[in-house]
Amino acid sequence: MEPISLADMDSHALMNRVDTKYVLGIAHLPELLESVGYSYRVLCVESVRLSPYSTLYFDTPDHECYRQHHNGKLNRLKFRIRQYQSSGACFLEVKAKNNKGRTKKQRIAIDRFEESLSASSRGFIEAVTGYFPELIPQLWSSFSRITLVNRNQPERVTLDLDLAFSDGDTRRSLPNIIIAEVKQELDERRSPMRQHLHRLHILQMRVSKYCLGMILLKPHLKCNLFKAKLHAIRKIA
Repeated sequence: MEPISLADMDSHALMNRVDTKYVLGIAHLPELLESVGYSYRVLCVESVRLSPYSTLYFDTPDHECYRQHHNGKLNRLKFRIRQYQSSGACFLEVKAKNNKGRTKKQRIAIDRFEESLSASSRGFIEAVTGYFPELIPQLWSSFSRITLVNRNQPERVTLDLDLAFSDGDTRRSLPNIIIAEVKQELDERRSPMRQHLHRLHILQMRVSKYCLGMILLKPHLKCNLFKAKLHAIRKIA
C-alpha cells in the first residue's frame, strides 16, 4: 500500500469524530488489506507500518470510569498516557464520549509515563474537565497498530492486534483478534472499510480496550452487561 507520513497525516487527526468499532479474527487481515488497499494509504513511520503502542489507563480507586461505561452512561471520560513507540512520542490524553455518540480527544505531550501524575498533568486534566478526580494507575495495555488513511474522505482506520493487558501482577493477552476502528467526521456507511466488513458479515461491536482489560484482570468487578460481549470475543479468538 502507498505510505503516508506522520506529518502528512496531521490533517486527518480527527480529534472530534464518530467511531465505529468491530472485532474480527486475525485470519481476516491479509484479505482485508488486499480488498481495501486501493482506497487507503498506510501510515509509515521510519519504514515501520506495524507500530507498537503502550498505554497506561487511570481511573478512580472505585473504578468510576469503568462503572460509567459498564452502566451505559452517555457522557463519560477516560484518562490515559499513551506512548507511540515508533516515534517515541508520549501523550497524556483525555477522551470524552458524549450523548450524541461523538468522541473528542484532547492531549498534551509529556516526557514519559507518569504513574503519579505531575502538577502540569493534573492542571491539564482540570482545564479539560473542570475538576480533578482522584486518579490512580489501573491498567497497562499494549498492542500493534496498522493505521490507514482514506484517500478521498476524512476517515482513518486503525487495526489493533497482539493485544495484551497487565495490572502489574497478572497479564492477559488476546493474540488472535483484531479490534478495528473506523474514525470519521460524520457517520458515513459508504466507507470502503465498513462496506467490506459488512460483506464479511462482521458486525459492529462497541468495545473498549480499557474495559476489556479490566474484566480480564479484575474478575471481582461487576461485568454483567459485558458478559455477552466477552463471550463473543472469546468465540472469535
